[in-house]
Amino acid sequence: MDAPKKISQDDLRKALNEVIYPEDEVIVIYSGIWSFGYRLNCSIPEIPDMILDTIEEVVGDDRTLLMPSFTSREFTKTRKFDIVRSSRTESGIVSDTAIKRKNYCRTPHPLHSFVIKGPKANNLLKAPIKTSWGSESVLAWIAKNNARICPMGLPWNKACSYFHRMEEVLQVPFRYYKRFSGTLYEDGKEIGPCQEVKYSYPLTIPFKYDYSVVIPELRKMNAIRSCLNPLIQLESAVASDIDKACHKVLQADPYAIVINKVEVEDWVTNGKEDEINNLSENQRYH
Repeated sequence: MDAPKKISQDDLRKALNEVIYPEDEVIVIYSGIWSFGYRLNCSIPEIPDMILDTIEEVVGDDRTLLMPSFTSREFTKTRKFDIVRSSRTESGIVSDTAIKRKNYCRTPHPLHSFVIKGPKANNLLKAPIKTSWGSESVLAWIAKNNARICPMGLPWNKACSYFHRMEEVLQVPFRYYKRFSGTLYEDGKEIGPCQEVKYSYPLTIPFKYDYSVVIPELRKMNAIRSCLNPLIQLESAVASDIDKACHKVLQADPYAIVINKVEVEDWVTNGKEDEINNLSENQRYH
């Protein structure tokens, strides 16, 4: 059997330059490198640093880079979030590597934190954040700056949490607000209480969704830019185009992304109010 074709750092650099425009000021990378990492022309332990080094080189010091560093599963169990030590995230090894670098800051959101570096980092860290995806959220800041969003190594519907923004903006009926509270730490030192308010999905029934339905809308708009190397799964689109596509799909059918639509519609009619009423006072968001 022939050995898999290799991808060099130059190949990765070229691919990133093909999907990131010179005029882009804010870049968001969602990564899951399993689809191409084994092809990289370096040893396995070197892969995360090589990828992050290349991303940083292409983005440069004059632009702002964000990557998700989500820890929602851990926080909902432990109610503890450490800006430094909560580094085994749900967002992949590239984000985990960035957390360990001193030139990145991390937003103090226990469910959906982001690591960030660049000239606009302080603006985001000082921005008022009320909910995970709404008009005062990190995703809203990304929208305001019309960031270039790049899923790397994964398809859009598996990589891009930015899609959820329009669910809260349009107030889809199958979610409701829920507060998650706990304690914030920095490198083991207790800082104080922390919380995040999420527009949450049902907990009393299975909830299955798929954002694949939005991708054809983006392609109709010619909004997606793809790299030319077939060995590297890497595309991009700006936040404003993603907003337009999600808005069109969800306004036409608020349940368009829901796979088990009948079951979820029944929950909205017969179970949602009871689930909200069963929240503790601390979980309620008024």
